Amino acid sequence: MFTIGGEYKKIHKLLKLDKPLVIFDIETTGISLSSDKIIEIAYIKIWGDGKIKKENLMLNPETEISEEAITIHGIKNEDVADKPTFKDKARELWDVFSGCYYGGFNILDFDLLVLRREFIRVGMDFTYSNKQVIDSKKIYNYMAPPNLASAYDYYCRRRLTIRKNIMEHTEAAAEIMAQQIERYKEVRDWSFINRIHEPNDDFRVDNIRKFYWEKGEACFAFSKYQGKALSWVAENDPEFLRWILESDFTEQTKNMIRLALEKMKERAGDSSDGLKK
Repeated sequence: MFTIGGEYKKIHKLLKLDKPLVIFDIETTGISLSSDKIIEIAYIKIWGDGKIKKENLMLNPETEISEEAITIHGIKNEDVADKPTFKDKARELWDVFSGCYYGGFNILDFDLLVLRREFIRVGMDFTYSNKQVIDSKKIYNYMAPPNLASAYDYYCRRRLTIRKNIMEHTEAAAEIMAQQIERYKEVRDWSFINRIHEPNDDFRVDNIRKFYWEKGEACFAFSKYQGKALSWVAENDPEFLRWILESDFTEQTKNMIRLALEKMKERAGDSSDGLKK
């Protein structure tokens, strides 16, 4: 469905798009970036001239949807059994997504990574850089408080319905972005957008989402320390971090742990030098 202008017209007016912006959301069979697959994708594509296309696609993942995922989004295996596969729709989706800017809520840490892997599975090398991404969650965390419902309430003064509807959430993400672009002049500057989408120190969030970024710090997304900054755990329970180093975690996760422990030692050394003086 194509429209001109409409409720998202302030996005193309204020951002001065030199290529289309695709705002999207996905539902998946689970939360693993490496193995889980897309079962639903909704997008709103906005061109620089104000033309807008909206579409919602259900996909057969050719694998079972986990019970945990069904509890979250309510999509069951029988709901997608007769739907086209990602491979069936790959060319169509490539035409939608290739060579664009990408927007949404938390897409940098999940949706874009899953979409890229789906394209790779069918032999299509979908690549992008952070400079093409405008993630409303990154802006929200930087400018204000951290989930889609509270961001929608904060920016749009409306409540998101409790029952999940993927196009409703995609539209909410677009409305949030429009409000952010209108409210914050900085968000119309791509150099500012690029800066807040990049970590500002030596850490990088690992690609299986064991950590997430908040206020410039890597924080645990799992374990008894969920929500705690990695630097805080390094200072208060270094034995827990050493246990991770000896356990079955990815090398990327372990490298982040090693770096946190090294920084803790450096701070301890600086403190003891100060006491000697």
